[in-house]
Amino acid sequence: MSIRIRSWPDEPEQALSRVHDRIDEDLRSHPMVTLAAEAVPFSHRAPAGDRFGPVRLVERDADTAVVFACDTSRWVILVQQEDNSATASVLHGVPNPRVGFDRSFRTSFLQLLALHQTGAPSMAEDLPDVAWLSLSGIAAEGVSRFEMATSVDSDSGDVGADGVVLAVLRGRWKEKPKVVVHLTNGETVAVHHPSLAR
Repeated sequence: MSIRIRSWPDEPEQALSRVHDRIDEDLRSHPMVTLAAEAVPFSHRAPAGDRFGPVRLVERDADTAVVFACDTSRWVILVQQEDNSATASVLHGVPNPRVGFDRSFRTSFLQLLALHQTGAPSMAEDLPDVAWLSLSGIAAEGVSRFEMATSVDSDSGDVGADGVVLAVLRGRWKEKPKVVVHLTNGETVAVHHPSLAR
């Protein structure tokens, strides 16, 4: 699978923001992280040097999803084990927001929303019973935290200084997750977006 990270279409002349995620040095030596890192395109991880690394690790049964950050982008890599071997593949790649990206919007509280799903076919059907989901977007100013849930899993996290939201969890095939955001004023708001329509 090949994913090309392009510039955001609305501000082609501006530089990408630096990643604000904290790279977790303790995760670098994890065997699944070492394997997953090789699946991130070389053109993104090599120029970043030590600024490329894992920021999160999500384990479910025999699968592991690793979130990486580097100078230009963030990546979700899925490592699946089967028959004493493990394979790594790209679930989702998202560019960093442009410097000066306007986060003053309020409609839906998430912009540039993208939802990706993958999963192995079940024994009984061609479609998987449960698949991995990854959701990315840019949160509006005043959003401090996000929560995402399906019928079988959930994920939550804080929103960084650049506004990037990147959630990873499992859900039933073609299930649309429920997403809410928490505002700094104490409000909790459900996110309504065409890509989340049931």
